[in-house]
Amino acid sequence: MKVFSTQDELKSFLQRFSTNKSVGFVPTMGALHAGHLSLIRASKADTDLTVCSIFVNPTQFNESADFENYPITIDADIELLESVSCDVLYLPNSPEDVYKNEVPFSIETGVLSEVMEGKNRLGHFDGVMRVVKLLLEIVEPDKAYFGLKDFQQYAIIKNMVDKLGMKVDVVGCPIIREESGLAMSSRNALLSNTDKKKALIIYQTLKELQNSVEVGEVSDLINKGLEQLKQYTEPEYLTIAESDTLQPVSRLEQEKKYRAFIVARIGGVRLIDNIEIFV
Repeated sequence: MKVFSTQDELKSFLQRFSTNKSVGFVPTMGALHAGHLSLIRASKADTDLTVCSIFVNPTQFNESADFENYPITIDADIELLESVSCDVLYLPNSPEDVYKNEVPFSIETGVLSEVMEGKNRLGHFDGVMRVVKLLLEIVEPDKAYFGLKDFQQYAIIKNMVDKLGMKVDVVGCPIIREESGLAMSSRNALLSNTDKKKALIIYQTLKELQNSVEVGEVSDLINKGLEQLKQYTEPEYLTIAESDTLQPVSRLEQEKKYRAFIVARIGGVRLIDNIEIFV
């Protein structure tokens, strides 16, 4: 695996790569796990060369403590990337290297960013869009891969790419879970063994919602889910929303696509998960 610490070195390498071959890209913030590796495998199956980036982006954290506590495991990350034959790693030597050619832009995200994470983490998606746009401009991939655990992020990035006319296919990949059902996340490394067991209530609640929904009002289901979460977590929100617009709904209708979203804190660690809802 080739490792580049500056975007100029990376661009120079990619420009020498044959123009008739395709490039896949997996942007990450490191602390890699099987979920990230599934994105690398998807890219390798689809494209000729796979690029991964590891960059803990300061502009998308709205809590300084969250940024400071984010796990950094570079040596282990490199070993994992090599284990799945990732071709290239962009490991910038500073935030300045990523942002040095930034051109300010404005884009209308509409209702997509007004709810859930957009509402609870003000400025978060502005930071996400800034860095993803820059990384896409640096790598210029044919396809970019994102996990659907962060479904709202995936939807907003896809919207950004469409609005800006960027020539990249944004691919959403399934959530990878531990055997217990817990969604794999870099933040899981911050949980104690006890808290990890408590965190299972998140997926259990989502599965119960998925198995219980029917056409009609959802307020009782949501209230029941919140009470269940409160046994072991501090729930921030539980929402059922339309998959396309991400707008919360109070009742379900046939032939529409929905997802249930949960954010909850356990031992000070903020965990996020979602599941598709079938009516």
